[in-house]
Amino acid sequence: MKRLAWLTLVLVLAPMLAFGQQVIMEKPQRGSEEISEYYNPEDVRLAMIGMAIAVIALFLYLARDIILRRKSDYEKKEFDSKKNRDYEKYHSEWNRDDEDYFGEKKSKEAQEFRKMMQDSALPNYYGTLGISIDATHEEIKAKFRQLAKEYHPDKSKDEKSAEKFAEINKAYEVLSDEETRKDYDKYYKASFG
Repeated sequence: MKRLAWLTLVLVLAPMLAFGQQVIMEKPQRGSEEISEYYNPEDVRLAMIGMAIAVIALFLYLARDIILRRKSDYEKKEFDSKKNRDYEKYHSEWNRDDEDYFGEKKSKEAQEFRKMMQDSALPNYYGTLGISIDATHEEIKAKFRQLAKEYHPDKSKDEKSAEKFAEINKAYEVLSDEETRKDYDKYYKASFG
């Protein structure tokens, strides 16, 4: 450490001293006569060298760990999270507190259901399929197939069959997925009670 500090000090100060002597040895320029009346040029040079030494010493002190390649206590320990940063980013316990303050993360469908409920435009998918709210997955699937055969645009001659078929598809899409159905049921009960 001492050798490195002395080497750095010599490498930085040598050019400064040489430059300082060149400036002092030159003929004083206009205006510098007044300064030289109050300050001795040799004292100014010594002050500049002192400040340079202080700056270098401060730099060496602050960069001592980097210069000596010393690791901090955290860097010395082997954590699994250091090996796999993505896992730590997405599975950190620190992120779990967000749900307490901001509520559960809502899916895109849940946000759409909420907006439709606020606009009083939440469709009754149970009524569209003609099933009860406590229908099982098999009952939903069977009723969808029956209605799909009945209202399929290729089978039906009715002009509104395409619209009805789209409504049936959307109802089945929402009610056949468990997570989406849970989100829908929250807003359904609030709207249709």
